[in-house]
Amino acid sequence: MTLGRRLLFALLAGVFLAVAFPPWNLPFLLPLGLILLAPALTGATVREGFYVGVLVGALYLGGSQFWLTSVFRMAAVSLIALIAAFTVLFCTLLPWVARNLPKIPLWLLAAVLWVGIEHYRAQWFVLNFVWGSLGYAIAGKPAFALPASLFGIHGISFALVALGFACRAELKRSAVFTLAWAALCFYNPPPPTPERPLKVRLLQSMADESYFLPRTVEAKKVGADIVVWPEYAAMEDPTNRLWPKIQEAVKDSDALLLMGGKDYQGRRNDEIFKNTAYLIDTSGTIIGKHVKNHTVHLINDGIKGTEAKALSSPLGKLGVAICFDMDYSDVAQRLAADGAEVFLVPNMDPGEWGPVQQAGHRLLFAMRAMENGRWLARADVAGGTSVNAPTGQVTARVTTDGDAMLDAVVGRSTHKTLFTQGGWLLGPLCTWLSALGVLLALLQRVLRKPGKVNTLPIE
Repeated sequence: MTLGRRLLFALLAGVFLAVAFPPWNLPFLLPLGLILLAPALTGATVREGFYVGVLVGALYLGGSQFWLTSVFRMAAVSLIALIAAFTVLFCTLLPWVARNLPKIPLWLLAAVLWVGIEHYRAQWFVLNFVWGSLGYAIAGKPAFALPASLFGIHGISFALVALGFACRAELKRSAVFTLAWAALCFYNPPPPTPERPLKVRLLQSMADESYFLPRTVEAKKVGADIVVWPEYAAMEDPTNRLWPKIQEAVKDSDALLLMGGKDYQGRRNDEIFKNTAYLIDTSGTIIGKHVKNHTVHLINDGIKGTEAKALSSPLGKLGVAICFDMDYSDVAQRLAADGAEVFLVPNMDPGEWGPVQQAGHRLLFAMRAMENGRWLARADVAGGTSVNAPTGQVTARVTTDGDAMLDAVVGRSTHKTLFTQGGWLLGPLCTWLSALGVLLALLQRVLRKPGKVNTLPIE
């Protein structure tokens, strides 16, 4: 195949992968991206693979993560290029590894290498960035709740890449795969009924305590079991100046309170702190804390926490995380493994983010609910306040960026999914297998036993 034809396939593949994500939200087109990427890399040289990767990466990640410009301005170009470099790495390595390890089916090599690189980018890389991982495109689609509960986000990506490359651009197989995938994307049964229901009041605002305190007290009128404030609802340590007011409001509400604030660690209170969620019972006593594990890059978001444990309460074991924690699989998985029956999340999606970034963030929360089979409720500052069922479906949501309240019902569960119990290991396993594959291919090369080229016929 000529380089020009490979680049044409790459161009189409990049477009189909990009439009699966917000703002286009066309995840039923995902298979076409992988089906077209396979012939672009089949039998390619390392240089041709690199060219294909540059084009696919630019379109795929640039077309789905362009919203970074609203946060980082022109610096976002460098950041997007860095993210896209992992797609370039995949497209460069795959033809070379396949040529030197011809006995391994290309669809398996592709799936392992893709997920290995995807996991490294999302979890182990110094600027770990999870957005744009293939599996997130179908987050919130209930037909994918079962596979997500088995092997999580990376299991979805693995299956997609494996099937896309196995189709070998053969028309009948490609059509069957694409139509079946599309049918699953459009399948939308009613969300499940909450078991052991819990009434939550989620407060959304960027205001101070003058907004949150009276609405916490009023939660008693609707019989709320717990009130959740956003991340940094108190831009200070709530146990200092605000503490008497918070205690009084909680006692009057007859509900638990989960609120975001700061836990100061030194004399310079404005610099040394832990981004903390405080769980307060109806007597006004702090009965649990969670310190944010995944602080946001490039800003002072506090000292990282290292623990993610379910908090015992009169309502059962609560899985508390803070905003960016839920961008990654590990915190939610550890909470569920520790017995968390529901996820409650103080969150901060600033109003300046815009609808595209907010829509992209919703996908990550939906995937955490699907992976662990848990209801998830989050209280945001400007538009992200919502509830997800274990199927990932949004059952309640605030539709304004302004001040708002959301009274909703969530369920509680003690069932642990396969993902929670060990399926999450697929990602790191693929990363180590990818490194091993590259090492074996290098040894094969050094020993001058490259074998025959691993190819996929195009029909």
